[in-house]
Amino acid sequence: MADAAEVLPELFVLEARQWLSTSPGRVAPDGYSWMQGVHWVAGSGLYQPRRHRSHGLRSFGPTTVFIAQLLSELSPCRPGIDYLMRRTGLTRRAVQNHLAALRETGLLAYIVKGTRVRGERAQASEFALMLPPEFDAALGIRTAGVGTGRRMTGIAETGRDLMTRLAKKAARRVRMPRSKPSSKAPSKSAREGGNRSSVTPVSGGSRCTPMEGSAVGGSGAGVTPCPP
Repeated sequence: MADAAEVLPELFVLEARQWLSTSPGRVAPDGYSWMQGVHWVAGSGLYQPRRHRSHGLRSFGPTTVFIAQLLSELSPCRPGIDYLMRRTGLTRRAVQNHLAALRETGLLAYIVKGTRVRGERAQASEFALMLPPEFDAALGIRTAGVGTGRRMTGIAETGRDLMTRLAKKAARRVRMPRSKPSSKAPSKSAREGGNRSSVTPVSGGSRCTPMEGSAVGGSGAGVTPCPP
């Protein structure tokens, strides 16, 4: 994967192209194939966050991959920001930063952007799971069709070993990375109590929250409104 970083340019999708109707990528056929693309982006070193470098994301790391895994499991749904906060223990801003990284790498594209109107229930955003063109170029993937509906028809011999490694990573379960303890960390009992209250267990029945605000979801291409 290091060779890909030497050949391909920096991976960054401008906001205007983070829509299914304008995305240069193609819709992933399923969550497993999408996770292969996620692991490729994570290992390529091609993405560098441009916003809030001093206090935002430093890189596309294990936490971003873990959030992507959650999205791949819930791709027919619209899981809200609150759901992702419960599953990860992260703050709202941190979750939003990781979702922004997935959009900026071309792995997510808006189908419908959520709305927030005072006095009304928030409408969730819906995303398509995408594979960026840089992924296809790095592995020598051949496609047929046009636009975001392109489908994989073959792969170059030079990309087969890398695809095999990505397939093994995509098949493995990723765990949420543990945060490093601070030098000013509280006692063990206080820390355990804090951990119990910071991450709320989620039952199987509450995984899909189709109308929860600021959400992500399905990978179907469907009818796509143009960006405002």
